[in-house]
Amino acid sequence: MDDEERGRAQGSVELVAGDPAVIRVSGALDLVLAPELERLVARTPGERLVVDLTDVDFLASAGMSALVRAHRERQALRVVATGRVVLRPLEITRLVDELDVYPTVAEAVAGR
Repeated sequence: MDDEERGRAQGSVELVAGDPAVIRVSGALDLVLAPELERLVARTPGERLVVDLTDVDFLASAGMSALVRAHRERQALRVVATGRVVLRPLEITRLVDELDVYPTVAEAVAGR
């Protein structure tokens, strides 16, 4: 497995331009990706920001911590989470009570 394949297997964090901006996370949101998410949140201008976790297949405590820090930094942060792999840890830790969680990117962008 070369470096590019290894990177895809571990996951990625990418910015999708728009208003609000959307940060799309895929793979495992863990100790490897959490710092990348935090850096991208800090570098992305604007009040509102959507973090799309639709393609996340593992949510570690480091990922949840990154989401909490991002939320505290940006009160207008919206999180898209649909699958049980992501929603269940957020429910168990009661982060669904603190974060604005939406089922789709369109609903998060619209704020409904």
